[in-house]
Amino acid sequence: MKKTRLFIAAIAALSAVSVSGVSAYASNVVDFEDGNYSFVSMKTDDGGDDSTLSVVEFNGSKQLKVDVKDCANVPKVYFDINSMLNENDFEKVKSIEMEIIFESKDGTTPPGWAGGAIGTQGGEDRTPDWAQTAWECGEYDKAVSNPTTIQRKFLLFSERLVNGTPDTHMIVMRWGAEVDYNMYIDNVRFLDADGKVIDVEIKESTKPAETEAEVIEDIPAEEEVTEAPAEETVPESDNETTSSTTGNASAFAAATAVVLSGYAVAMTRRKKK
Repeated sequence: MKKTRLFIAAIAALSAVSVSGVSAYASNVVDFEDGNYSFVSMKTDDGGDDSTLSVVEFNGSKQLKVDVKDCANVPKVYFDINSMLNENDFEKVKSIEMEIIFESKDGTTPPGWAGGAIGTQGGEDRTPDWAQTAWECGEYDKAVSNPTTIQRKFLLFSERLVNGTPDTHMIVMRWGAEVDYNMYIDNVRFLDADGKVIDVEIKESTKPAETEAEVIEDIPAEEEVTEAPAEETVPESDNETTSSTTGNASAFAAATAVVLSGYAVAMTRRKKK
């Protein structure tokens, strides 16, 4: 019976790791409702503001909040397109649009004139090279602006995104201002030449399920147990040094080691009987 339960635990453990190593969801809009913004960061070179990013409930939905620290600087919100689109859909993109809202931090002063640009660039081979589309929202006369849709249009063939190019990214910028403010971004969409929305596929990492307690639960505490030889330690996946695929393999190997160790313990106890 215990042998059977160990094999059941083994199957459950390995299945959990293989499923939870990397997950993705498909949608036609990035609306931040799941709270995930792992594909967004701040670029702080050349006067870029060191803004703080978070997802908050605002104006009736969850939105990406850009807490600008110095309004005289330019917040450069960096989107990793490789983590947002299927690599075969890059060349379909003819425009990108999103909604933005501005909020003065004192809750009273209007945030004033707002304008900036949305730029895109390929990876290390710079295919395509940097190109941007300017946007302007005009002068705001209240502390919280209405949502405004801004766009990045790909007008030239040389600006197009290229399928499968690593490190392809988009940067959303607002030029310097005189009033301390927060910026909110929501409902990011990629559109094709006919104006149809291209499905996004957000990729995110999750931790593998813990299974060790489940595997060894049936072994009575009062019985002497001979420990199985220690398995070689498998390093955890590191986003900076290990690909998500390698991380999955490491997690899978770790789960396998736990299950086999539990089985070895049970078989040792059975032989002693």
